[in-house]
Amino acid sequence: MRRAFTLAEVLITLGIIGVVAAMTMPVLINNYQKKVTAVRLEKFYTIMSQAVIRWQNEESITPPDFLFDDDIVRNGNQSKNWFNSSIGKYINQSSINNISNADSYFDSKFNDGSGFVAYVASNDVMHFFYCVEYKYCSLESYDGRHTFLFSLVNGQFIPSTSAQSQKTRSQLLNECKNPTSGNKSTRHACARLIQVDGWEIEKDYPW
Repeated sequence: MRRAFTLAEVLITLGIIGVVAAMTMPVLINNYQKKVTAVRLEKFYTIMSQAVIRWQNEESITPPDFLFDDDIVRNGNQSKNWFNSSIGKYINQSSINNISNADSYFDSKFNDGSGFVAYVASNDVMHFFYCVEYKYCSLESYDGRHTFLFSLVNGQFIPSTSAQSQKTRSQLLNECKNPTSGNKSTRHACARLIQVDGWEIEKDYPW
């Protein structure tokens, strides 16, 4: 005699599957988002670093001697024009403009959907607020999850800022978790921490 499952047994089984799926799906999605973020960060760093090297070679720039002209500092249109005629020549961008018509900034969108907002803060520093997805791009945002800080310092492209370049992993982790400004949207050390970890987002990272 063939024995079939009862309706109650089927419903119980489906219920168990549903509970297991509800418990595991958020973890799987979270891990996937971490992986995508890490891959895009490494890609952005690689593309920008290579473009900077090509610009340096073409114009005989020798870090750490490079300085921006005064008329580029905190001038969105001038810095956009400078970027397009130097580093930007070696990067595929789908669009570039002045975000929110802010005078000091310009932004760029890449073909993979990511992008950045940038501005020249001083004669020696240009900041890039990289966004994993362009929709997260905004002024002065580097929250360590959707947006991250990179800088061009005296002609050298680095994650975070020069202040983080000599710090230990423990120091970087602490600063990424506890930004000195107290503002969770300005986590200076996170991009450098991920680079130190081999462009991976480790389990202790404050995701």
